[in-house]
Amino acid sequence: MAQKPNWILICAASVIFLIIGILIGRYGINNNKDAESPEKAKMSAVVMEEISASNIGEYLKYLSSVPNLAGTPQDLEVARWVHDRFIKGGLDEAHLVPYKVLLSYPDKNNPNQVSLLDSDGKVNFTTSGRQTPLFSSEEFSPLVQPNFNAYSANGTVEGDLVYANYGRKQDFEYLKFIGIDIRGRIVIARYGAIFRGNIVKSAEDGGALGVILFSDPKDFAPEGRSSVYPNTTRLPGMAVQSGSVLLGYGDPLTPLYPALEGAYRLPETEAPLPKIPVQPIGYDEAEILLRSMSIDNPAPEDWQGGLNTTYFMGSKSTQRKWTVRLQVRMTQKLATAYNTIGILYGREEPDRYVLIGNHMDAWTLGGIDPASGTSVLVEMARTFGHIKEESNWRPRRTLMFCGWGAEEYGMIGSYEWAEEHAKVLIQRAVAYINVDSAMEGNYTLKSQTVPSLYSVIREAAKMVPNPNPVEVEAGRKTVFDTWLAANPDPRNPTQPRIGNLGSGSDYTVFSHVLGVPSIDVYYDYQEKAGSYPLYHTLYETYHTVANLMDPGFKYHLAVARLMAELTLSLSESVILPFDVPSYASFLEQDIAKIESRYKDVAVTNGATFEHFRKAVAHFRNATEYFTDNIIPRLDITNPLAVRKINDQLMQLERGFVDPHGLPGRPEFNHIVFAPSSVDKYSSDTFAGLVDLFKTVGNQTEAEQPGTWRQIKQHLSAISFLIGAAADSLREGF
Repeated sequence: MAQKPNWILICAASVIFLIIGILIGRYGINNNKDAESPEKAKMSAVVMEEISASNIGEYLKYLSSVPNLAGTPQDLEVARWVHDRFIKGGLDEAHLVPYKVLLSYPDKNNPNQVSLLDSDGKVNFTTSGRQTPLFSSEEFSPLVQPNFNAYSANGTVEGDLVYANYGRKQDFEYLKFIGIDIRGRIVIARYGAIFRGNIVKSAEDGGALGVILFSDPKDFAPEGRSSVYPNTTRLPGMAVQSGSVLLGYGDPLTPLYPALEGAYRLPETEAPLPKIPVQPIGYDEAEILLRSMSIDNPAPEDWQGGLNTTYFMGSKSTQRKWTVRLQVRMTQKLATAYNTIGILYGREEPDRYVLIGNHMDAWTLGGIDPASGTSVLVEMARTFGHIKEESNWRPRRTLMFCGWGAEEYGMIGSYEWAEEHAKVLIQRAVAYINVDSAMEGNYTLKSQTVPSLYSVIREAAKMVPNPNPVEVEAGRKTVFDTWLAANPDPRNPTQPRIGNLGSGSDYTVFSHVLGVPSIDVYYDYQEKAGSYPLYHTLYETYHTVANLMDPGFKYHLAVARLMAELTLSLSESVILPFDVPSYASFLEQDIAKIESRYKDVAVTNGATFEHFRKAVAHFRNATEYFTDNIIPRLDITNPLAVRKINDQLMQLERGFVDPHGLPGRPEFNHIVFAPSSVDKYSSDTFAGLVDLFKTVGNQTEAEQPGTWRQIKQHLSAISFLIGAAADSLREGF
């Protein structure tokens, strides 16, 4: 007779084995990762040791020696130089990728001008149209262009001046509120708060004839005219910030599609270009214009600047006294912009790409923007290529080093390339790491990214030695330590603050259109007023960087090491180091913020946040289950299982992409992150929804039925897409 089983022992044993299994599953993955860490740490040490500050300095000296405006022979020369450095540095291959696109140029022999006319029509003053060379020999180059804003309309207009502060929406609204009409007048506004193209758009919509832009010494030379370039990095009086006023992205003639041979191009008259002339001037010149204005309406205290005059807003009367004539002569033409793409293939997952990018074109000499970033990119490529050549080592995943063309005109090179390769990138791109200017100052690190990469950038910063000896002496030995001390996160003071991605650089198309997790890094300066003082001026020279900002290129070295560490983390980790619970926390905080602002007006008009909240709660549950249950049970020796998990992590960001685009903005697809509609540089979270609420204001559904219908529809889309992103983390269907 068979012996009866002892069910108590069997059950007890089963429970014990279950607990052991759970513990092994929960902690086994960590143990396996720990087993890999010595090799990874070794590679990190090798890469950091190989990166050379002196190489970065030599590259920057060459890159800033001659102006390389997009579409010019010098621009092609730089693209070829980067290509050659990629090949000589040991990358497997490199390619020049041309795109014929619409670019915009001034008349070199007949500069744009602003003239001041007295009541008899006599010209009393005319701007020079050029910046004055002050120090470095390269400032005297005949290749330096006259002052201009790309894509400005052509024409000569004449009218009295209206001062519009920083040209923000609220500034124009204030002028209207006090009875100053900008119609038929020329607006003068200062740089420093928002993207220049948004200033022009508001002026154009308000009926202005044209726009004059200047950088105020209150923001960019606060110590006065005696403490400016070439002795400091402060802005001299004849310095002019060039820049594009295009509000779109990519080639204006081929929106949403790449500018390939055979591409359909819009007629230029139908392209989304400004319709009024725009011209930047120096603050020495702006002072003369501002002194000529009517004294009827002194500007508010917070509109006053640093010039030696009281700032007035302009007369409420249209009767002309002293007037301004604005003459702009621009040529818009098809020109070829070049990308340079270098590739180092991965050893195990060659079809998974970690992209590292910087743009190569500059308005003038570009010592900071972009040469500081280009130099870092080239040195990174050399470092990884050299290690491959010397030790036969390759990263687990493929590295793609991307030098972008015509970024300054509107991220054109990166947009055209991403549009051309969108299908492949959506399937295979792991992440995009961007550096525009490697440093704008030497105060602290600054980074913008998506929540899933928060922990990656923070951990990488902990690995990089602090380039600031004063900070090291104070006990802050790493880049992370200074970052935390200088800029703690107000919501979590134990961590440094990380910003959201706007659209000021080449990450835009990857993050906001394709849904590729992206990150932007650079060293910042302390007094932030929209940009560093010498931004886009003639005085971004080698002298500025090597003697005034970063002697010895130690901060450049720190940025290069940080980017190398990010690259290693994203390319070498068996399991992609994406922090999905942080995304859940971000969504929870943001919906609370949006609800506090708009819930009452929404409920009054029949809209609800209920399903939005439920979707975020579902996302939280999905990320926690994925992190606490699915990942710990993973057999990392099974390449198919690893690939499945990594694909889920990689595709999570794509889950927030709406193929139909945001309401009224089909060029952007990401429902969580998008550029602000009133400032191209900055970011709004859930921008499509926020824009609709701003549009409807306090109007009821009866007064604005169309907008309220869009609000309800977009709330539904947001809820669905967040829920769908959560579902993508499931084990099965």
